[in-house]
Amino acid sequence: MLALMVTGLSNRGIATRLVVSDETVKSHLRSIYRKLGVGDRTAAVATALREGIYR
Repeated sequence: MLALMVTGLSNRGIATRLVVSDETVKSHLRSIYRKLGVGDRTAAVATALREGIYR
């Protein structure tokens, strides 16, 4: 999910790609934010790129 977010897909785009609901995407993203210690999508992407989580 983080990889799809880094590529710029919206929540709806991620949901469509993974064949899940928008709410499922939101739930997973909240978990990712918590694990990365960030508060939003932009910070999550920046952290993923900076820390080498996503290349």
